[in-house]
Amino acid sequence: MTEPVSDTHVWIARLRDFLHDCAGSASAEEHDRIREAVLLLHDPDGQSGATFEPTTIEAMLSCGAAESAVFAIVGPDVNCMVSRGSAGSCLATLVLPDGSEEVISEGATFGLALLAAYVSMILSGLERDDGMSAPLTLPNGARLH
Repeated sequence: MTEPVSDTHVWIARLRDFLHDCAGSASAEEHDRIREAVLLLHDPDGQSGATFEPTTIEAMLSCGAAESAVFAIVGPDVNCMVSRGSAGSCLATLVLPDGSEEVISEGATFGLALLAAYVSMILSGLERDDGMSAPLTLPNGARLH
């Protein structure tokens, strides 16, 4: 994946693949996943509300500020919490803007967990708004791996 996505169905499929990749990535792959997130989520026209600049994200990555880069991608309006789970796993929790539900994801790093939770939130919103398919529901205690 080296170029931005234009077709909505292709974009959704790439988001799903990206979500899987975040959950399965090792900490050494964090920068690669963040760069992929920039390609998937940056909207140069500003129609989606994404406010980050790819050059800023790359500058953050070059100086080792991966978590700051992810927070810049997610943006200031998303309510989130990161924590460490059992056996050192990193967890991220996002609360949907209307407060209706939480999205929880796990990753090898806080950045990967937060990216996975953010993409899960985007996918959930797309499915709910467009009626493309039933929203993904997981049983209590289920983990994304």
